[in-house]
Amino acid sequence: MRESLSRLPLLAAILTGTLLPLAAHAQLPDPAALAAVVQFNTMCSNCHDAECSGRMSFDSGAPAAHAHIERHLGGPASETQVAALFAMLRLVKETCRHYPVVPIRPARGTWLAEELAPWHNPQAGAYFIPLGKLAAGRQQIHLEFDRPADGQARVDTDRMEIVAEERLCRDENKTIELDASGDLEHFLHLKSGQAILLRIEFRRAGD
Repeated sequence: MRESLSRLPLLAAILTGTLLPLAAHAQLPDPAALAAVVQFNTMCSNCHDAECSGRMSFDSGAPAAHAHIERHLGGPASETQVAALFAMLRLVKETCRHYPVVPIRPARGTWLAEELAPWHNPQAGAYFIPLGKLAAGRQQIHLEFDRPADGQARVDTDRMEIVAEERLCRDENKTIELDASGDLEHFLHLKSGQAILLRIEFRRAGD
């Protein structure tokens, strides 16, 4: 019998309990749990993005994927790390949805570099940032970097549907504009190379 998602050894550390909102004085989520989420969405999803149910068998379990994961991560991975990445991959493929994570805080005002840093994967030169629900209407997400950035900025929903995409061609600032329904979770996938994200500013278009 296939092992159910609830019995995979990822446990509540990543599922719900430790991924808490990053309020101004709140304690950061468990670093290992957060790092696994960021690693999956900045590295693993490069190959497995949009590959949903029926595209892979999971009967062999996480141990059989250990060598594959280490090869693509470029180094050794612990059993806990492999189990976490395997669980996320399985959920994404079987539900065609993002692995659930809690956004930093409500998507308004400005998010600064300090609170964005945990969602950065320096090895991949990329960020994965849960934005949560954006206010309904035409919205702008303004990105500011510490140096010219080369890469791509993409926003999708929890159902992995792309709603906005912009190229970064030595840009120190970039504005992403999209229509938000107000009831969908949104995620920012950002490849910026060596550039560090200094701030995200949320604006209503036309203001």
